[in-house]
Amino acid sequence: MKISTKVECGIIALMDIAVNSENGNIVKVASISKRNNISAKYLEQILPLLRQAKIIGSVKGASGGYVLTRGASDITLNEIINALDNTILNSSTFNETLAPAAAAAIDECLWSPVTDYLHSFSADLTLKALTDKYTEKQNEMDAEPMYYI
Repeated sequence: MKISTKVECGIIALMDIAVNSENGNIVKVASISKRNNISAKYLEQILPLLRQAKIIGSVKGASGGYVLTRGASDITLNEIINALDNTILNSSTFNETLAPAAAAAIDECLWSPVTDYLHSFSADLTLKALTDKYTEKQNEMDAEPMYYI
């Protein structure tokens, strides 16, 4: 499966917002951009899609930015992916000119079960699980000694 940069950056931006807004802070686009090395202009194209899907809310003004609209444990990967690129979790289809019996057999034995599994997996994986793993990995990296030569 090939995931677009838009989806990947959107997930990273959401993890950043979730981690940095835990204390009620508002997260600015520039901060997300700097921490994650993602172009602010690119984020400004992605974040409105997440806002339209009611995953994040925007705060206007000089101290404005973004916050989650609900808890990270209530936001699923399925929602995020569908907000950013609803074609990723679609069923695969065969060219209609191929042998119909072969196409039906492959669809029934391969593509339908894979698609069902991806839907189930993405519906069960929450933003909270992603942010918990992110925090764990970040803590591991911070604990590693730094050697200077």
